Amino acid sequence: MRRSPAGRFLLAAGLLVVLGLVLWVVYPQAGATSGARSSAASSGDGSHQTAAQGEAASDYEVFPAGTGSEGQQQLPEGQQLAKYRVENGVKVFELTALPVKWSTGDKEHEAWTFNGTVPGPQIRVKEGDRVRVIVKNKLPEPTVVHWHGMHVTNAMDGVPMVTQDPIPPGGEFVYEFVAKPSGTHMYHTHFNVLKQEGKGLFGTLIVEPREPEPWSYDKEYSLMIADGELGYTINGKSFPHTVPIKLKVGETARFRLMNIGNQIHPMHLHGFDFKVIAKDGRPLPQPIEANTLDLMPGDTADVLVTFDRPGTWVWHCHVISHVEDSKGNMMGLIQVIQVEE
Repeated sequence: MRRSPAGRFLLAAGLLVVLGLVLWVVYPQAGATSGARSSAASSGDGSHQTAAQGEAASDYEVFPAGTGSEGQQQLPEGQQLAKYRVENGVKVFELTALPVKWSTGDKEHEAWTFNGTVPGPQIRVKEGDRVRVIVKNKLPEPTVVHWHGMHVTNAMDGVPMVTQDPIPPGGEFVYEFVAKPSGTHMYHTHFNVLKQEGKGLFGTLIVEPREPEPWSYDKEYSLMIADGELGYTINGKSFPHTVPIKLKVGETARFRLMNIGNQIHPMHLHGFDFKVIAKDGRPLPQPIEANTLDLMPGDTADVLVTFDRPGTWVWHCHVISHVEDSKGNMMGLIQVIQVEE
C-alpha cells in the first residue's frame, strides 16, 4: 500500500528521533573507545596536547591503597605532597587514576584515586610556574581532569566532549598550563562525576603567590571535605579516624578548607573564632570573623586561627546527620585539633 506524503514524512521523522536517541546514548563513549588519537592546542601557553586513546577494559584490577604514591611526602593532616621533575623549566607531575582498596577507618571501600590515595597528592606550585600534568587512566572507564579555580586555556579545562575526548582506559592525556591565579584550588574528575568523584577521584591544588601575603601564621593544613560513596570524610577518613592536628598554645594556623562534595557543610569550630581571609582562592578585601562557615559544593576558603588555650578541640559540620549515625555514634566530618602547652 502506498503511503501518503504526510505518512512518509511522519515515518522518516520517527526514524530520525529513534536514531537521535541511539546516538545520544552511545556518543558519550564514542570519543573514548574509538581508538583514535585526539589533540587539543592551547591558545595561550604555546603548547600542543595529545590524548592517546585505548581500548575500554572489560574487567580491571583493584590495587592496594597507596599504589602510585611512592616517593610522595606525607603531610601532617593526612594528605601527601605530589612529587615532580623539571624539564626545560616546566614542572612535570604524573597522576595515575586507578582503583584501590581504601579504608576510611571502620570500612573498606573500592576507591577511585589519583596515585592510590584519597585525596590524590597535593599539587603545590608557585604563581606563574609552567606546569605539565601527565594523566594516565587505569580505571575501567574513561575519565578527565578539571582544574577547579585555575585560569587555564580552554583546551586544558578538562570537560569531556567539549574541550577534549575522555581519556579511555589505558590511555593518557597531557595537560599543560601556567599556574594562576594564586590561592587554594582543587583538581577532580569531570566525567561520570557523581560516581567517580564520589569514589575519591579528586585532590588539592595550591598555588603560592609570587608576592608576599599580608598574613603571618606558624603552620598550614589542607582539609578536603567529601560526602560521596566513601561516606562523610575529611582527607579520605571518617571520624574517629580523621588525622588529629597538633598545635602549641599561642600558635596561629592557616586552614585551607575545600568542599568537594555535593552537600552544604557548615563547619563549626569549638572554642575559638577564626578569620576568613580568602574565598575560592581570592583574598577578601575585608576578612570576616566567625566560628561557623558554610561551605557550598565546590567552595574553598582560607581561615586563620590563633589557639590561645590548651585542650582537645573539634571542628565539625553542623548538619548533625553528617557527624552522627542513627544510633548517636559520632562519625564523619569531625576534625580533632589537639592544642598543648
